[in-house]
Amino acid sequence: MKITEEQLKKCVAEYEAGDSMAVLAKRYEVSLTTLRNYICDKTTIRSQGPIAGTPGLRKERGPEWDDLGKVPDAELAERVGCSRQNVARVREVLGIPSARDLEIFARMSKANKDD
Repeated sequence: MKITEEQLKKCVAEYEAGDSMAVLAKRYEVSLTTLRNYICDKTTIRSQGPIAGTPGLRKERGPEWDDLGKVPDAELAERVGCSRQNVARVREVLGIPSARDLEIFARMSKANKDD
């Protein structure tokens, strides 16, 4: 599949927002090498591994991020336009439990009260 200039610009923006090149290459169905070459020309490449100062994964989070931990990570990722893994990473770094964890905790608390 050939990728358009508009899609490549979107890839750069998504990369700068925290998505990995591997995720982007799969998403846009291009080779990792092709994507890497384009991204290298347009922005600074992150070093591999955790991003330094991890809370800065998305320093300027918009109001849609207020639902972090209240809705499933995949749902929030769809709303903000990033990967589920990025949402999970931000949530974990900020120490916010997942919506699923909260649901399980609520069920356990209710079961303990019923005993």
